[in-house]
Amino acid sequence: MGVSGCGKTTIGKKLSKKLELPFYDADDFHPKSNVDKMKKGIPLHNEDRFPWLNILADSIKKWQDDKGAIVACSALKESYREILSSKNKDIVWIYLDGSQSLIQNRMERRQNHFMKAEMLTSQFNDLEVPNYGIHVAISQSPEEIINEIMLKLKFMDKSFFGVIGLGVMGKSLSLNIAEKGYSLSVYNRNTAGEENVVEDFLKIKEVGMKIKGFTALEEFVYSLERPRKILIMIKAGNAIDAVIEALIPLLSRGDIIIDGGNSHFTDTKRRAIYLENKGLSFVGVGVSGGEEGARKGPSIMPGGNKTSYSIIAPVLESIAAVDKGGTKCCTYIGPGGAGHFVKMIHNGIEYAEMQLLAEIYNLLSPTKTNEEIKEIFREWNSGELASYLLEITADIMTKKEDGEYVIDLILDKAGNKGTGSWSTKAAFDLGTVNTMMSSAVFARYVSAFKEKRKSLAKRINKADDVRDSLSVADIKNAYKFARIINHQQGFEVIRLASETYNWNISLSDLSRIWTNGCIIRSALMTDCISHFKTNSDLFELPEIVDYLNANEDAVKSVLIYGLKHRIPLPLFAEANTYWISITTERLSANIIQAQRDYFGAHTYQRIDASDDQYFHTNWY
Repeated sequence: MGVSGCGKTTIGKKLSKKLELPFYDADDFHPKSNVDKMKKGIPLHNEDRFPWLNILADSIKKWQDDKGAIVACSALKESYREILSSKNKDIVWIYLDGSQSLIQNRMERRQNHFMKAEMLTSQFNDLEVPNYGIHVAISQSPEEIINEIMLKLKFMDKSFFGVIGLGVMGKSLSLNIAEKGYSLSVYNRNTAGEENVVEDFLKIKEVGMKIKGFTALEEFVYSLERPRKILIMIKAGNAIDAVIEALIPLLSRGDIIIDGGNSHFTDTKRRAIYLENKGLSFVGVGVSGGEEGARKGPSIMPGGNKTSYSIIAPVLESIAAVDKGGTKCCTYIGPGGAGHFVKMIHNGIEYAEMQLLAEIYNLLSPTKTNEEIKEIFREWNSGELASYLLEITADIMTKKEDGEYVIDLILDKAGNKGTGSWSTKAAFDLGTVNTMMSSAVFARYVSAFKEKRKSLAKRINKADDVRDSLSVADIKNAYKFARIINHQQGFEVIRLASETYNWNISLSDLSRIWTNGCIIRSALMTDCISHFKTNSDLFELPEIVDYLNANEDAVKSVLIYGLKHRIPLPLFAEANTYWISITTERLSANIIQAQRDYFGAHTYQRIDASDDQYFHTNWY
């Protein structure tokens, strides 16, 4: 279909040979009165076309009842196409798209055709371009047009959504999406070590799931309906940019690329601006929950273009976890890199929560069995300290292989993927404090120096390992104390980022989507929903400050015990240091200011002067 002169007959006949189907030219079915009008240069009106279209509709039904056909027809208006398909809905529309000037030149060279070139303007005036079917540019050669049509015909049953990358998270999210009823296309590169990834994935799809697999990126893109919605689930960094560059020539204006990995928020902002200039949309989505969460319902943190998010929201919200109120744990976070920023801080909070439990294990393991530690954790998990991380740590304690505890066989070297250090850098940039996160990162770094630690440990004279008592109640209260500090610091980083970058993030709603599906879900996070409805800082709540004040001694007991027995407790130490510092009216920073003024003449303020006055002393 298309205006006169676009090449319908030429392409139709070639396609007829290719597909071994009969060809028909719709112009041959015009009544003589219509042909006479057009020869005289008189445009046809609806009353002229409707009888002709009904004749064609009857013929199309007959052809389809046989084995089908290729038909060349202008079918300029949607109402005309409705008539043509009224007796057969199984029509594949192929729209031959070209500019008026290009077609005008072709028509002027055409001999002995009843449709004159001067009629072309009226055709373009009548043309209603379909937003469905196959669209092909006629600026190509006939052979190129046929090849493109054949490729696109192969993928006429378009998928609604696409996923690139079938790693652990990509596989789980793909199955989750398909389970919700969405037709899906998946792609994974076919390189050494990944030759059978797509094939193996298609074997595990469940009955009823509509999933197509591809190892050719072009075929993957063609398999998606427009606007294309493509979720990238690969390692963050340069690989994301490489995939984006490979996608750009294959995509169309309005298509949406979604990055579901742990990308840095500044990269997300950069990519969004870059793609917007190319007519494409980019959405950065934080996804938390691990393999199980991705499959059964993760917490999802989308940021970027809000209009684009509204298009993909039905998919993301359908696969997300559900909070206690029945609302999906997925909400629009803010523009630019907001989604990836809050996921980054989520991971920083997660680092600290994990390290706190590791330190408690360090405190308990010398005097208690794995079974006893598990029972302590399980008891805590039944109350206000309940969390996903506490639950799984209890499970970890007594898992056995061949009669031995797995935890006792695991090497004490912790890995990391960088998001913890990013959180620390973000706090530096914003001029705020996240010592809990940064200490958790450094604790992992120290653990990595295993050989050095072994060597130095042999040179240390240790006292007799006689343990005095440390009450479980003190550890419990110190744990709650440190977790409050961790959450306060994490949300304070997000609050300042939201103000700095104009993201307008709701801390209460963010807390809500972190109450299920994600790694840091907990009873404390649920409490944060109401806390942040009326306050922007946990320290603004009297009950929080009262609890921390009342439990300073519990933290002190834990730290003293750790010092006496050479147990490193960086997170408990940082929680205590931050709390003492933030609640001390006069700190030692006056010495720092004097030093800076001494060697660099940086000036200082005074307690007996106004805040806008600065002084310098000649110290030597």
